[in-house]
Amino acid sequence: MAIDNCVQTGLDLLDSMYSRFPELESSQLGDLKVLLRFLRTFYMCGKKWGKGHRCESILLRIEETIREHAQKFQSPDLLLDHVQKWVSEFLNYIRQSFLPEMEQLYRIFSQTSLSSPHQEVVVQMVDIIDSLFQNFRDLLQNRDFGTDSTGPIEDLEEYVRFLKNFILFATSRGIEPRKMEDQLTHIPGFLLNAARFTLMSLSNDDYRKMWHNVYQLTEMIKPVEPHVCGIYVGILQEAWAMSESSSRHLTLESRRSTKVEEDFVDSLQFLLWQLLFFFSSSYSDVFNHQLQKLYEQLTFLKTILRENFSEETQVHTGALICEVGALICNLFPKENEGGLVEKFTELEEKFKLIRAEQGSLKFQPIPASIFPRTNVLGFIDSLTEKIASVSPHKADSSIAPLAKNTLQTLYDDLVLLRSFLLHLLEQHHQNGQLQALQSRITAIAYETEFFLDSLVHGDAPQRSVMLLNSITEEIKIIMAEASLSIHNRRPAAGITKTSSRTMPLTNKIPVYNAYESVVGMEDEARHVIARLLRGTKMLDVVSIVGMAGLGKTTLAKKVYRYISIRYHFPVHSWCLVSQVYNRRALLLQILGDLDELEAGNRHSDMNEQQLSLKLYSCLKGKRYLIVLDDVWDIAAWNSLGGSFPNDANGSRILLTSRSESVALQVKADSEPHRLRSLTDDESWELLRMNLVLEEGCPTEQIERLKTIASYCKGLPLMILAVAGTLSNMNWNTWEEVEESLKVGGFSSTTQGLMDTLELSYNHLPDYLKPCFLYLGTFKEHQEVHVRELIRLLIAEGFVETGERKSLEDTAESYLLDLIDRNLVMVAKRGSRNRVKSCILHDLLYDFCKVKCKEEQFLHISHGGDKLDTSSIEPSMLYRLCVEGGRVEEFAESRLICPRLRSFLVVADLERRNERDGYNLWSKLVQSRLLRVLDVRRITTGPFFPRVIESLVHLRYLALSVVIEGTKLTVPSTIGTLSYLMTFVVQASRPLCILLPDTVWNMEKLRHLCVIGASARWVFPKVNLEDTPSLHNLETLSMVEFSCDGTIEKLMKKFPNIRRLKYNLVRAGACIGHCCPILAPDFMSHLESLTIHSYHRGFHGLHFQFPMNLKKLVLKTFQLPWSKISAIDRLPNLEVLKLLDNAFTGEIWAVDEVAFPRLRFLKLADLDFAVWRIDSEDNFPCLEELVLEGCPHLEEVPYYIAECSLQKIEVYDCESAVGSIRQLEELQREIGNEDFEVLLHPSRLKDI
Repeated sequence: MAIDNCVQTGLDLLDSMYSRFPELESSQLGDLKVLLRFLRTFYMCGKKWGKGHRCESILLRIEETIREHAQKFQSPDLLLDHVQKWVSEFLNYIRQSFLPEMEQLYRIFSQTSLSSPHQEVVVQMVDIIDSLFQNFRDLLQNRDFGTDSTGPIEDLEEYVRFLKNFILFATSRGIEPRKMEDQLTHIPGFLLNAARFTLMSLSNDDYRKMWHNVYQLTEMIKPVEPHVCGIYVGILQEAWAMSESSSRHLTLESRRSTKVEEDFVDSLQFLLWQLLFFFSSSYSDVFNHQLQKLYEQLTFLKTILRENFSEETQVHTGALICEVGALICNLFPKENEGGLVEKFTELEEKFKLIRAEQGSLKFQPIPASIFPRTNVLGFIDSLTEKIASVSPHKADSSIAPLAKNTLQTLYDDLVLLRSFLLHLLEQHHQNGQLQALQSRITAIAYETEFFLDSLVHGDAPQRSVMLLNSITEEIKIIMAEASLSIHNRRPAAGITKTSSRTMPLTNKIPVYNAYESVVGMEDEARHVIARLLRGTKMLDVVSIVGMAGLGKTTLAKKVYRYISIRYHFPVHSWCLVSQVYNRRALLLQILGDLDELEAGNRHSDMNEQQLSLKLYSCLKGKRYLIVLDDVWDIAAWNSLGGSFPNDANGSRILLTSRSESVALQVKADSEPHRLRSLTDDESWELLRMNLVLEEGCPTEQIERLKTIASYCKGLPLMILAVAGTLSNMNWNTWEEVEESLKVGGFSSTTQGLMDTLELSYNHLPDYLKPCFLYLGTFKEHQEVHVRELIRLLIAEGFVETGERKSLEDTAESYLLDLIDRNLVMVAKRGSRNRVKSCILHDLLYDFCKVKCKEEQFLHISHGGDKLDTSSIEPSMLYRLCVEGGRVEEFAESRLICPRLRSFLVVADLERRNERDGYNLWSKLVQSRLLRVLDVRRITTGPFFPRVIESLVHLRYLALSVVIEGTKLTVPSTIGTLSYLMTFVVQASRPLCILLPDTVWNMEKLRHLCVIGASARWVFPKVNLEDTPSLHNLETLSMVEFSCDGTIEKLMKKFPNIRRLKYNLVRAGACIGHCCPILAPDFMSHLESLTIHSYHRGFHGLHFQFPMNLKKLVLKTFQLPWSKISAIDRLPNLEVLKLLDNAFTGEIWAVDEVAFPRLRFLKLADLDFAVWRIDSEDNFPCLEELVLEGCPHLEEVPYYIAECSLQKIEVYDCESAVGSIRQLEELQREIGNEDFEVLLHPSRLKDI
């Protein structure tokens, strides 16, 4: 029996044993399978290079041993005890009888003659390498070398893969196996030593010696030594020569070796990565850039290898791979850079030739079903705007003479086509023919966009004029058919381009959150509160159960916010679990809620076990309430339950779930609280609360509303959805909603709710539909930051430019409209009471996901090729969201998406090493038309990804960087991203991000943000007078300004800035009394300003703030309180935060009539003891006061509560607590039951 078959039979039998006896100990089975695979490698090496009686004897014994035990396992009368005994015996026999002798024989093999003059030598070496790969995998999976120590073994594995791919590629290009073996004389010794190393490493704990062996093995096959490099280069050059001279033979061969070529290109990329990662510091910037560009070009080469292309291209591609391989190998012995520059240039020209040969854009009508179908009118509007912005000098040089006339014709045709589409939409439900026409219009619009963007990018083919004419001809055909199909035959005279969007002219701030509406829940809340406050002293679980949309979370929130609950449970936390959960994330969520000031930062490096113990210790000895919202199964409870101590002090868990069985499994002797449906009267009351009824609304319409409420089956979510629809309709059209609900027969089931949501969605204006669907790109239950969402919507082109409003204000009005319609919930409000984050109800999220798929709006990948391609080919993807998996899965997948416009990663993807991240960038660059790219969940390192420069259509770019140093230089090529509006960099450590001079040319830039611990932008300061200003820049956060006379010069570069955060640092020559102006009054648009100082005691600061300023944050200046007089008269200031000794001194005496419009005040880490307010005219509009870390503050002034104060929140201000209690009692006495005081015991000691 051949050893391959013999071992495989044994492995298959072991798998069948585990299926037959699941209780069989899996660890012993796993160990046995590993040893069998090591036996296979030894057997193959022994057959090829072993000599003498001793070798033949052990090989024979291996065969007989496997055969003997295989026969035992094939017995039909097997019992579990027998199998366990035989597995154990087999395992011990291999360890004792074979392993020691195998190690000795490996050493003997490597010391003898290793020639094997037969034709199958190459095949045998490849088989041995494949077996070694499996040994490497087994070694890494079965030995815990630590995260940092697996890298050398993985690198060795990659070099072995390079060796295999090199051999197969050279063979496929016509190099004879025997000739190759004569040249690859170093390979047999390497393979034997590698096999011996893996065998020894199974049990050897001498890691220092092990890594030394790994290093030695790697050096044996790396093309570093001139001799080894010469072997690889010589074979590749010979293969290249054969490609040139025997094109016909090699073309036929290459058809059978596409996978071989692709694998070899992948190995060449690994070699390039090694050069970039380990040697980039010794290369010039120009040379590094050439290496990175070559990496990108190899990714392109892998892409086209998967396609069917011409014989000529196949020949050129194979020859080009040979040349690139020889060049890369030559780089390892550190050849002179200058001598290789010409070779890079030569190769670049050949890559261009391959691109040209690859084919050209061919206009072939594509089924409209693959394109997004949402707001096509708005899409055509943005497309015509884009055409109007294209100038001939940006177009492909081959069409420059005709571009202007041709594009003008295209523009005119699309405007006319839009008019036809408007007619078709009005008659959409008449017949299938009209719908088919609408689909064709959609398809031609998207095809036009694809062609136009390729034109601007420079990828347009030489037949571009002809293809452009083909598109315009297709448009004319569609218009001719449309004229025959619609009633008017042609657009009515005078039809012009009209906006598909009706936008509110002012931004309203919703003060009412419909999802917090509580009707009919007072008794329910009292019942739950009684169960929480009374009963056993032991830890108990109180569950609220009911179907989706019934209001479980609303009731739990109402209970959670009760003053009596807050006082009774000094420690409390809210945790949203949901159907898909992660134990570590849940523990972090609870810990972060218990200690908001440290949320995530202090615990981010802990593993699950450490987090669980930390939570247990935080709760130990305290009376606590933990809310677990939306629990789907008992496993979620089991993963958390052990973290909740039972100290017999009345602590409680409040749990909500759709499933009563889950509640009973958590606490079998605790009857769950079953939430009831609303009565018809309660349903009407909830509907009425969410409608603003006009005066004079007829009685019959009121009765119609009551009927509509009754159709909602007592489900609050259904009522809110219907209210959102009705509130945006005239009362005389309410009958349409009534009929839909009546005819639909909507039931009190999940499907009934979905049908209601469909009704609400269908009544949305077209311009709001993509904004709603875009929330499907985020994770379930994720709080979506409004500013981030707004910037994404703008980048996607969903927001129309208004004459009286900025893009950001318009986008915000869209979101507020969705909130008013009860389709989006407010999650958090900012200090100015604006919506800070929003969230979708879980059922609305499910509906959104379904609708995204139906409308081809968004496609989801859960890792690598795990994408539903039933409705669309990956090459046609328009918007892709990655929700899980590993980086390498996507980077190495077969997903090639040349039409992709948006790529967002919303989950933390696992990554093996830095190269995975680089491979992903190299892959993404093939999607050259990307507009939105958010890969913050994937760290980039150790350098800025230069491949970004080729993504010239980017409007939104967000990435994460991790580097060892304190500075990151953004390359000057970032200036090629002339369309970029938002640029976000996330850093995990203090970092200066140095911007190049070309940043001043990025005229469309609107938001420049850095996120992370003390990370900041640094602008170039040379020739500031001669560089353009960034007129569109609205947000700049966080930037570094120095006291060197350049602050005002830099600020003048941002004339329309609205939000500015900066760190003020001393320059080298700045000592003592420098006098920078913190915010000159010429910044008339500035609304929000945050200034941090890294140096204390800027005594000479000159305060001058623009009158329009609404929010101000100051930190670490140590200025005297007298300086605050420049702030307290600002007429529009609504939010003030003074942090970390922004001002110092024992007394803060507030002048008369100070802070006339201030609504939010935060005082944190200040050293003052006396806060004096002598008049009730101060702080007349103050609503919220936050005190944090002010241990010397003796009391809060009486007058502070004489205004409109609604809330005081306190951390670590023990001395002031007494006065705060008095203020609270006073407010209660005068009937102000809404006055709220939050004393955070996790930050206080004896309260």
